Amino acid sequence: MDVAIYCGKVHSWTDEICKSADRKVLDYHSVIDWIKAQGDNSFLIFGTDVIPYSIYDYPERPFVDTQLFKFMERGGTVIWVGDVPFHYVDKDGVKEEIFGRGNPFPFTPVNMEHKPVSQRSENSIVGEMLKYDPKETWRPVPPNPSLIPISVIMNNAQYLYCTWIYKYGRGRFVRLYDSPYVDPSYVISLPGRLLDLSIGIRIKNFRRFENFQMILPNFKIGVILGKNNVGKTTILEAIAMLDNNIDKIRNTRGRVSDRISESELFLKGNYGWSKFSSQVLAWNSTFKVLLIYSHDITTSLNPQSVPDIQSKLREITDLLNFLDQNIFYVYLSVGNDLRVLFKDRTDVPINELGYGYKSLINFIVLYLINKPRIILIDDLEGFAFHPELLKQFYDLLLKLDVDLILITTQSSDVYAYLAEKRSDNVRFVLMNDGKYEVLTSEEALERMYYEDLRYTALKLSGEVHRGGEG
Repeated sequence: MDVAIYCGKVHSWTDEICKSADRKVLDYHSVIDWIKAQGDNSFLIFGTDVIPYSIYDYPERPFVDTQLFKFMERGGTVIWVGDVPFHYVDKDGVKEEIFGRGNPFPFTPVNMEHKPVSQRSENSIVGEMLKYDPKETWRPVPPNPSLIPISVIMNNAQYLYCTWIYKYGRGRFVRLYDSPYVDPSYVISLPGRLLDLSIGIRIKNFRRFENFQMILPNFKIGVILGKNNVGKTTILEAIAMLDNNIDKIRNTRGRVSDRISESELFLKGNYGWSKFSSQVLAWNSTFKVLLIYSHDITTSLNPQSVPDIQSKLREITDLLNFLDQNIFYVYLSVGNDLRVLFKDRTDVPINELGYGYKSLINFIVLYLINKPRIILIDDLEGFAFHPELLKQFYDLLLKLDVDLILITTQSSDVYAYLAEKRSDNVRFVLMNDGKYEVLTSEEALERMYYEDLRYTALKLSGEVHRGGEG
């Protein structure tokens, strides 16, 4: 990680960071060579809130061709505080207004007056993860798909983003403190906080959760354990609301929510939020989420309901063959039956297979149809897998090209077999009374010898997190 602070000769609102800088300080000329040599895991903090013309010579050249944007394209991070970014340019000590000639962002502040829009903002789940202390806001912007909010306000029934992360290329532009106030020590600590971002989930006013949040380490497969009615399924459904799953939840539960509920997710550098009740009220998410209730997984599959199933038969066969090399091919018969041909020439309709195999094939078909980045499985034991097939299923899950798989279960076999994989990509989340604890596979294996992790009474300690009220 390489961090540098730019301190120019002029500023608009602030130069506080430059007064206390204890890192590499760059000026109008030295910033050029530094920024040309940097990319991934490099951070340029602006201690003065005026862009130097030496690295942003717009409009003489398109902003995408300026050294500042090339730096972000290569994976560099810009951290900005103070007045509107790109409003002024510093021409070696001469401040010039350029905002009227072009804004490089696909959004504009809703307020350009020299006064606050709100005296107080509040953190998004990302702000909580960054431990940001939200202040008053002067230059909030409307939500935009390219933005990840750090702090927000509600203004005229609309969310506005006060501080935010703008993703550009492999890098990002981070906007903090959109007011004359600045905490220099926090700004200088931000590069490390950004590198530590992992998985964040927040749920408001949804079923038993009033304001519940989980900040989890990065993993691929998470198993949520806990006694009945601690909110395991609710967590899955809140995440599922970031995609078009409201009908599935309503058909299964009979209702979605009697209140205006909200969910947020930060995962792999992406962010989404949803506001919903009996229907989706507002939504800003690109997550593709597959929610599976186990009681639906063995439902007889109608091949005619699967779009373009012929083109997916080879992929279905390959994934099944990963688990059972006795499978020769999955094909569609003349009568439109989906059938499995085994290498011993046994030919069986899928709907006549046992529950476990039928569950497996239906899961694979759902995965290939939806191509999700997130898979949510409620009560995996309902798949009715034989122990050996369950172990192989975990191998398949670890192989799939997805960002996150969350599983709920009441079965000790389900979590025990997965723990035995001893994978660094697996975690176990124990829940009880609004608290949660995260275990590695080794920790889960060690503890399951003397306690049932499904019903363990969590103790308040440094390793146990209070997720919020519930």
